[in-house]
Amino acid sequence: MNEIKCCVCNQPLRAPYQTLGGRAYCDRHYAMVNKPHTGFWRAAVIQIIGMGVFSAVVAFLANTVFGPLSGTGLIVAGVLLALIPSALWLVFFYQQDRLEPEPKQQVAAVFLLAALLADVVLRRVTVDWFHVNTWASANTLTSLLASILIIASTSQLIIYLAVRLLVYDSEEFDERMDGIIYGTVAGLGVATISNLYFVLSNDGVALGPGVVQTVTTALAQASFGGLQGWFMAEAKFEHRPAWWVPTGFLLTTLANGLFSWLIGEVSAAGLLVNPWRSLALGIAIALAAFLLLGFLMRRTTEVTLRSTR
Repeated sequence: MNEIKCCVCNQPLRAPYQTLGGRAYCDRHYAMVNKPHTGFWRAAVIQIIGMGVFSAVVAFLANTVFGPLSGTGLIVAGVLLALIPSALWLVFFYQQDRLEPEPKQQVAAVFLLAALLADVVLRRVTVDWFHVNTWASANTLTSLLASILIIASTSQLIIYLAVRLLVYDSEEFDERMDGIIYGTVAGLGVATISNLYFVLSNDGVALGPGVVQTVTTALAQASFGGLQGWFMAEAKFEHRPAWWVPTGFLLTTLANGLFSWLIGEVSAAGLLVNPWRSLALGIAIALAAFLLLGFLMRRTTEVTLRSTR
């Protein structure tokens, strides 16, 4: 007879078991799962404020303490700005999966596959195939269409493929929240590579504008990825019609494209002078997506708990 273990801490259990949705829990984690989770929005607000403070501190230090960096120092600082926001958001979203935290190796695999596809596919599509940088900025219409039809659609396709190929049909993808968690992780993989190329293609970036770009991009891509993951999970567990996932892909692509356009084109002229203008324009779309995702995460957890009692 197989030994029954807590699905969270793997502690061996004795009958009678505390179970939810076919999962066994030790007494401590069963109590944690059933405790009203009132702290999500508080944690979200603290996270957003913390990222804002991080942006402000970096910009302040860049302008007053360190002075203008150049060469290797500027590139190293830019690489750190590309990695730190993604890491912080990854920890935040992973902590929201309180019913059964996903295996860290699966989370890492989705992140790395999305990052690899972004490195190989996204770069090739935008630069080598469509040469977006040479014509997209010609006028408002071309830049908007390029952002939606090329950059955003490729990014969302990478997120979809990373989740679909690695975890969608696995036994680990066994609840609606899993779609959101793996979607956000894939989105952060895309964001990390996008931010790295943003830094390296400019031989480093000014720290003020750089932190605005990387922090906002990490939040936005995680949110768009999570929303797409929610559509995928709903299709799997609720047996939605065939148009459900394509509709989710279309909506997240439009939002992603609008965000990319706002950050890359609308704010381009003022970015060097006033980086907060870029933050103000791009964060409106990113924050709206994040708030919607937060609502869906809370609702998904509540639905799962109700259906397994």
